[in-house]
Amino acid sequence: MKKPDYYELLEVQRDADADALKKSYRRLAMKYHPDKNPGNAAAEETFKQIATAYAVLSDPDSRSKYDHFGEDRGQAAVDPFSGMGGMGGVRLDPGHLRDVFGDTFEELFGTFFGRTNPHQGRDIKVRCEVTLELACAGGEALVSYQRPIRCKPCGGIGARAGTSPSACESCGGGGQLRVQMGFLSVVQTCPRCRGSGILIANPCSQCRGTGLSPEEVSRPVQVPAGIETGQTLVIKGEGELGRLSGRPGDLHVEFIVKEHTLFSRDGRDLTCALPISFPQAALGAQVEVPTLDGKARLKIPAGTRSGTVMRLKGKGVYDLRGMSRGDQLVTIQIDVPKTLTPRQRELLEEFERLNAGDSDGHAERKSFLERLRAFID
Repeated sequence: MKKPDYYELLEVQRDADADALKKSYRRLAMKYHPDKNPGNAAAEETFKQIATAYAVLSDPDSRSKYDHFGEDRGQAAVDPFSGMGGMGGVRLDPGHLRDVFGDTFEELFGTFFGRTNPHQGRDIKVRCEVTLELACAGGEALVSYQRPIRCKPCGGIGARAGTSPSACESCGGGGQLRVQMGFLSVVQTCPRCRGSGILIANPCSQCRGTGLSPEEVSRPVQVPAGIETGQTLVIKGEGELGRLSGRPGDLHVEFIVKEHTLFSRDGRDLTCALPISFPQAALGAQVEVPTLDGKARLKIPAGTRSGTVMRLKGKGVYDLRGMSRGDQLVTIQIDVPKTLTPRQRELLEEFERLNAGDSDGHAERKSFLERLRAFID
């Protein structure tokens, strides 16, 4: 069977220099990579052949031998599917390929040469209940949660005191098994030690060989002014510890704002109800209104009706950027007494008699009665 010519495979002239070889190989490898051509057996075969060709031609000694024995175009002395044994065992070197592909090496060849990445610790989620006052003004709150830390009795190694872990016999302590597939080496996580590289015959009774034990943590967190229920603050590195020197996870604090006895929240505004007496509504008055900053004075105009909404500027909630503050909306409610003293009843009846002849004062009631009669009739 005629064997492929390596120069033709790489689409270069026979006098191509190292840079030309590298540039052409990079282009073709990306074009025929199996991940970019899923299910395409022909592309996978071409990918293997161009990798073999580059491994031979990029090495000056193996290229010289190839040129000497392969003048009959395609009758190469190297079998691309035999591990390159005819060229003195030339093999693809991960470091050499990193030099060719740079940042894209891991994307193209990571699954072939293996990546012993550290494992980042998992994130921890915790809820933090805060008062409306704290949510509006900002401040500090305390959160409590549980996370694993290195076991103190065994120092985090997982073995009982007086004993020590041993290297995994299957992977030799490397945590990975290398399987040769032609000229490529596939690296897999060792199933026996699960990638740790060690075996523990006598596990620590405290952590049961995990090297980790639970820890109760209480720590203050900064509550941003203007935070709302459901919003989350992320604190980097305060989650679970990472394996194999991986960085720890993060702490996600979800805030829950408690209901208030007086105020409700509408975005950056606060709302509340203010009961006043009928004389205050009719005659007008200066009243005190509770706010999150203390008491404030509010002027009630004469003739104010129940349900009127009045605004206290700048008495609401700060926005998360701290640039502005909302208002406090006060809904007036006229307080009608359930019981009256004889004197109060006498005065109100007198007021009603005096008011009966006031057509202006009863204009709305008169209009309502007329509409009611029309509806009934």
